This record gives sequence, structure tokens and C-alpha cells, in this order.
Amino acid sequence: MNGKYLLGIDNGGSDIKCALFDTNGNKIGSYAVQVPVSTPEEGFTERNGEDVWKANIKAIKSCIEKAGVDPNDILAIGITAYGNGLVFVDENIDPVYPVIVSTDGRAEDLVQEFKANGTERRLFPHTRQTLWSAQPAVLLPWFKRNNDKILEQTRWILSLKDYLRYKLTSELYGEITEGSSTSLFDQDKRDYEYEIFEILGIQDCYEKMPKVLNSTDIAGHLTKEAAELTGLKEGTPVAAGYFDIDANALASGILDDEQLCLIAGTWSINEFLTKDAPRDYDLRTNTATISYLPGHFLMEDSSPTSAGNFNWYIEKIIRKHGKDLSRQEIYEMCNRMVEERSVYDSSVVFVPFLFGSSAGPNSKAAFMDLSADDDDASLIRAIYEGVVFSSLRHVENLQRPISSYKSARLSGGITNSSVWCQMMADALQMPIQTLEGSQTGAKGAAIGAGIACRYFKDLGDGVTKMVKPGKLYMPEERNKEIYQKKYERFKAAIEAIELFTGKCR
Repeated sequence: MNGKYLLGIDNGGSDIKCALFDTNGNKIGSYAVQVPVSTPEEGFTERNGEDVWKANIKAIKSCIEKAGVDPNDILAIGITAYGNGLVFVDENIDPVYPVIVSTDGRAEDLVQEFKANGTERRLFPHTRQTLWSAQPAVLLPWFKRNNDKILEQTRWILSLKDYLRYKLTSELYGEITEGSSTSLFDQDKRDYEYEIFEILGIQDCYEKMPKVLNSTDIAGHLTKEAAELTGLKEGTPVAAGYFDIDANALASGILDDEQLCLIAGTWSINEFLTKDAPRDYDLRTNTATISYLPGHFLMEDSSPTSAGNFNWYIEKIIRKHGKDLSRQEIYEMCNRMVEERSVYDSSVVFVPFLFGSSAGPNSKAAFMDLSADDDDASLIRAIYEGVVFSSLRHVENLQRPISSYKSARLSGGITNSSVWCQMMADALQMPIQTLEGSQTGAKGAAIGAGIACRYFKDLGDGVTKMVKPGKLYMPEERNKEIYQKKYERFKAAIEAIELFTGKCR
């Protein structure tokens, strides 16, 4: 196979993925590896650092072998990963504690404390963010109070992406899109802010933060050892990379503020670009991070309330009765059932909080309004609708009129279902454009790598060459009213769950 290629590595909360693309955006090969998440205590989600590194080696090596390309033809490597969480390492860059995943909830009580005592408000003019439990700005004070020995043993405080990039290059850096999501960053200064560390009482952590690079800077070159382990060429340039929400938006072709970016995989991620992000806490609009597009912020609202809920239903319910069916056959069967069960014929409501809530921190998932007439088709349609309504709720939380977007780009697991995509278009009453191919996170990282090695002249050039629109779904006006009614019932169901949770505690 002849040509030039770009390699993208995407470390998610579920899978570690590696994908190789030619410079026209065609996926040449890919490979995914799962690393189990440990939950040693309630709220803790961790992985063994060495296991994560070995999984990356396997994903890269297997991807290259599967693609059958000459490693000399790989121009550069890009990397993305979930944002936040933490990796604590010593002087030798060896982890002194398991890798903390972005779904970690051990510090949720501290989040509530910081909201109540005004700490979050004091931070906001710097960070333009509200706090959540897996952010370093919350995790580091938690360790200061509960496990200070780990901080004493720590020389560098890293993101997962920083750690893996070091393993590839032996060069230690942070990266701006991800650094700006930590609530330790001053968005105007574009760097970590000592005053923030003082407010949080973690001043001794300030000197443990690595120097921050821009996303398309070359952060180093592949070492001989990493080349031998992965099958790549020694000296291949490695870009600084992106926070995964940026990589996905870039690979969706979002280069202006007129398009909404929807990602519906394990997480429901909903975001748009803007030149302005409020500094006033009382006018806050979600999480603002420094984006991949110069001069712009990425405004985001998200939660783990998406297609992972459907995968749960497949594994826990359908698999027990259809063990001989392939996953593809199950998807096709479910799509048929949903298509045959009219939106007007099912009143079941599903709140997709199996893996986390977009409402109260203790709110759980639920089916509501079941009757004896309901069956599998009713439940599966309710799951599809619940995932769509969760995304719609996030879009509303972005505090920008839906009518102000010209269209939305949609990626993630639900794009494998035309029924689901049409449902999203009907619920939002907005044209929904899918994308050709898969592995958008890895592709976004690869586009950044192409800019870093100067194969692409800029973001626009990289997107033009690498991103190909897929099918376009136009909203059906006749379904507007019914989805509006169902969405109101969905929001009422969330309120009922929060009330129920409160009475049980």
C-alpha cells in the first residue's frame, strides 16, 4: 500500500482506540482495546497505569499490522483522551497511584461544598467553569484532605494524554485545550493560575503542573524504545493533541459558530464554538474551554446519558433471549421494532441515568408510565427517545436558541441507526448531518497531527481534506408537536426522580 498517513490515538473511558488515515481522511485500519475500570470504593473509577500503556501499545501495533502500511509513510501521530481525571507520577514519570478516570465521583461532596461556600464563584472569573467531581481542581483538594501522602510522592500532575505522550516521546508537556478544562487555568492568561491554587489550598501543587503547549505544536518525537514496542518508526513527530471534545468537534468539521456539534456515544456531548464566554458567575453558560479554533471557546454541556444505556439493555436483557444473534443483527432487530412502533403509539418514558445523571447527583435511571400493553418495542423506543431527549435537554442548557444554529453534525454510536438519527432531527427540528467513517476522536487527533507536521496548512485545509459529510436527515414537521409533548413528559419524569431520590435519603 502506497501513500502518506496520519495516526490518531483516542483513549476513552471505555475503549482505547487507534486508527490510521490517509491524507484524504479514509480510514485504512483501526484497532480497539478495552482496559477494565476498577471501583475499589464507591465513587472511585480507576485503571492501572501500566495496563493502560500496554493497551495503547497493543492498539497501535495491531492497527499498523492490520493496515499493512510501511511505518516510514506515517507522517505524524496525534493523541486525544478523555479530559480531567488525573495521573500522579514521580521523578521517573512512574505512576504513584492508579490512573483516575473522568467518571470518578469520589469528590462529589467537595463539589457541593465549593458551591455552597463560594469557592466556585471565586474561581469563575478565571476559569469560566463550574466544578464537577473528576476535575483536578476538585480531586487535588480531595487528596490533600484524604490522601496527602500521594501528593507528597508526586513530582508531576498529568492528564492521561500527557502521560501517554511522555511514554511515546520521553518529553513532558501539558496541552492547552485539556489544561483549560481543569478549573486550574486562567482562560485569559491561557495557563495555570497560582491564585486558583491558593484559593483551593493546594499551592504546593502549582509547581507540579507541566508546561502547556498549543494543540498543534510538536511535543516530541517517537523514541527508539516506543518504536520497538509499537512497530512505528523512531523519530516520528508526535503532536501535543486535543481534549477529546475538541478532537470530536474538529473531526465533525465544526469551524464556525453556526453549527451545533452532537456526540452520542457513551456520553452525550453537546457543544458549539463562540468568541465569547461569560466571566460573570451569575451569567454562566456551561463549561467554557479554550478550543482548537484560534480565538474561540468551546461551550459544552454533557453527561454519560447516551447510547451506553442502549448497550446496557442489549447486554442485560436482549442477550439472555437472543444469544445466537450477532451485535449487528441485534441492532437491526431493534431498529425494525422502533420503526414499526409509531411515535404516537408508545407513551413509555425512559430516563437514561444508568451511568450518571444530568440532573441531581443521586438521580437514577427509570422507565415510567408502563402498562400491560407495553412490550420490548415500547421499551426500546423509550430508550431511543430518552437518549435523544437527554441531548435536547443539554442543548437547551447551552442557553442559546436552537433556531440560531443552521444545522447539527452528529457522531457516535447512534449514527449507526437511521431511525435514531431521524428521531434526533425531529426532536430538535433541525437538519442533522452525519459523517462518513468512524473513529471521529482519532480522526480529530490525526488532523491536528497533520497540521503539526505541516502537511496541512491550517485547520480549514485539514478539515477540507479529511472530513466527509454523510447522510443528511431533515426534520419532519408532522412530528414536531408529538416530540415536544414527549419531551415535556421526559422533563417531568426527571423532576419526579429527583423528588423520589430526595425522599429516600
